[in-house]
Amino acid sequence: MTVRDALASWQPLYLTAGAAAATLVGLLFVGLSLHIRVVVAQPDVRSLARVTLTEFFVVLLVALALLQPTDSSAQVGYWLVAISVISGVLIVRPAVDGIRSGGGRIGSSMLIARFGVSALSFLGLAVAGALFIGGNATAALDLLLPVLVLALVVAVRNTWDLLVTVAERSDSD
Repeated sequence: MTVRDALASWQPLYLTAGAAAATLVGLLFVGLSLHIRVVVAQPDVRSLARVTLTEFFVVLLVALALLQPTDSSAQVGYWLVAISVISGVLIVRPAVDGIRSGGGRIGSSMLIARFGVSALSFLGLAVAGALFIGGNATAALDLLLPVLVLALVVAVRNTWDLLVTVAERSDSD
């Protein structure tokens, strides 16, 4: 089976994942923009919002990388590794800022756990990219499914925590 054939067999999954991630990013923006003052004023909320948006965007970018028409396993792998590295770099500052703030209502231990799970999903993405680069598209695609499910689950959980926290803080102001 060629790389193109392997990718084509997974196409419906990645179309769905990309569409879901894009939709959820839009809904998160709407939900947070209703209480933007709370998001901007609270380092823990701002940090969790950034990592959540990053997770959703990573799912969208992975879907785009896997939906590209290519016969090159390495090309897909390099895209996945790049997405992983850039995403990891993007969450470092928000993680440090949120944890330094003491975690606010969200709590430092919760932020550490959420950022840790995100970092784990980015690591899994990098491993899948390395598998693609090594020519093992089947193993890479098999690994990507739980990695993307993990990313979506943590992003949805973060979204719920964000919306509840923002609503509670807005009510108390």
